[in-house]
Amino acid sequence: SFYLSLMPKLIYCNGDSFTWGTGIGNLFYEPTKNFDLFEQARESSVWPGQLAELIECDCVNDAWAGGSNSRIVRKTKTYLQDKKPDDVSVFIGWSTALRTEYFRPSVDTDWYEPYRKQGRTGPFDVTPKGTYVQMHTSGLTSPTYTSEYDQAYIKNFFTKHTDADLLITFMEQVIDIQNFLSEHNFKYLMFNTFGIKELFKENVQDRRLYPLIDKMDFDKYMGWPDEDFCVWSYMELGDDQLKDGHLGVASHKHMAVLLNDKFKELYG
Repeated sequence: SFYLSLMPKLIYCNGDSFTWGTGIGNLFYEPTKNFDLFEQARESSVWPGQLAELIECDCVNDAWAGGSNSRIVRKTKTYLQDKKPDDVSVFIGWSTALRTEYFRPSVDTDWYEPYRKQGRTGPFDVTPKGTYVQMHTSGLTSPTYTSEYDQAYIKNFFTKHTDADLLITFMEQVIDIQNFLSEHNFKYLMFNTFGIKELFKENVQDRRLYPLIDKMDFDKYMGWPDEDFCVWSYMELGDDQLKDGHLGVASHKHMAVLLNDKFKELYG
């Protein structure tokens, strides 16, 4: 009962497709035929839903398939700005550092693409103020970005920023959100969803990294930099993969158990 009194009333989870649950709902329902049941299956089967069940609390899954770490920082701060630390605990599955976002006025076509009904989110995070376009280097050759303006912006951005620059930005974002959560007394836990280790090793000589590494709290950042959701899944379950490379329900359950165990270890 003492442990239960320490547990949050709600967990807030943010991340990319490995947290949103790409492919998971489709195992149960066809989104074009049973969208509500598809969404329920996705939300309950993905690791945030499974973790909420273990903790016996509510869950907000604010992740986005194709979502960038910039989006994770922006949405997490926005959601938590009026929340009490006793009510909410935070779990973040960081995406690749090679994704980012840019803001522009919304255009009609941001809403047209039927991504949701296909069981996806699409690149356009539309807000009342405008659209945050989720960008990745693959966007340079992808048909996803139909507007010439978006294509030109993405090409210009990735021409001017190296992978090392993006890694530095990512680590600054980790420190930013870590400091924000600590200052506001939120209990939290972070991990990588997939491969930061290659990017880190390739750029380990970059001297900009070292002051940043010194500021990171690795107690609350599971597995940095060698382990991540995909590694833990592979070690435990072998090849539990869906056809597009995302992980199956068993992997999400395993991740929920790991997070629950680590959370208890950190916070009682």
